[in-house]
Amino acid sequence: MKNNANLAIIFIGSVFTILGGIFVIIGFNFIINNISFQAEAVLIEGVITNIETERYRNNKGETRTRYNVSIDYEVNGVKYENRINEYRSSMRIGDEITLYYLPDAPWIVRTGLKNDTVGGAFFAGIGSIFFVIGIIFIINMVKKSALKKYLIQHGKMIYAKVTSVETDTTVFTSAGTGNRGGPRHYPYSFIKCSVICHVTDEIKATYKSWSVKDDNLGSYIGKQVKVYLHPSDNKKYFVDLEDLMSK
Repeated sequence: MKNNANLAIIFIGSVFTILGGIFVIIGFNFIINNISFQAEAVLIEGVITNIETERYRNNKGETRTRYNVSIDYEVNGVKYENRINEYRSSMRIGDEITLYYLPDAPWIVRTGLKNDTVGGAFFAGIGSIFFVIGIIFIINMVKKSALKKYLIQHGKMIYAKVTSVETDTTVFTSAGTGNRGGPRHYPYSFIKCSVICHVTDEIKATYKSWSVKDDNLGSYIGKQVKVYLHPSDNKKYFVDLEDLMSK
C-alpha cells in the first residue's frame, strides 16, 4: 500500500540499524587502535613549550575556550615539536609532561590523559542501542506483514462498517531544527470500523486499520471494509484498507 506508515517505520528502523552499525564499527576501531598503541608505545618525558587559547561559540551560541598545547620532546637524538589537543588546568609552560610515542613513528605522540578506549566503548555502546532498536523496528514490521499474509490466506473474512478516521500520533514530523522542535505534523491516519447488530444497532466488535497517508480517508466513513480474523485469536486481525481504497 502506498504511503503506508509501516514503510516509514521500516525506513526508520533501517536508519537506526545502519547508524548503530557505523557507531559500533567506529567504537571498536577506537578501542583496537588504542590497545594496539598501548602495546607498542614507548614512554618519554617532554616539555610544554606553549599553551594557546582560542575562544569560539558552540551551536547553542555559548562561548567556549579551546586549548592548544605545544610540546617538545627528543627521540634517539632527534628533536620533535608537536601539538596535543589534550589539556588540564594544572598545565604550565615549562612543565615536564609524560608522553607515549610509537618507535616506528615517533611523530605520533599521546599523553595518556585521553583514553580512546573509554571513547570507543561509549561509541560502541550507543551504536549497540541504536542497532538493537532498529532491528526491533524491522522485526516487528516483518512479523506484521507475515501476519497479514497468513490472515488473508487462512483467516475468517467478515465485513465491518467504517465508523471514524483518527490521526496516528505515533508517527510525526517537526518543522523545527536543532534542540528547538517546531510544531508537530501528523501525516498518517487510520480508520476504525465496527461490526454492528442489524437488530439492536449494538456494536459487537471494533477494529483498527494500519495507518496510511491519505487525506481522503473520511470519504470511506459508512462504507463496508473487509476484516480478516485469526482462526483462534480474536486479538489478531487485519483490516483490508487497501482493498477498500482500490474501489
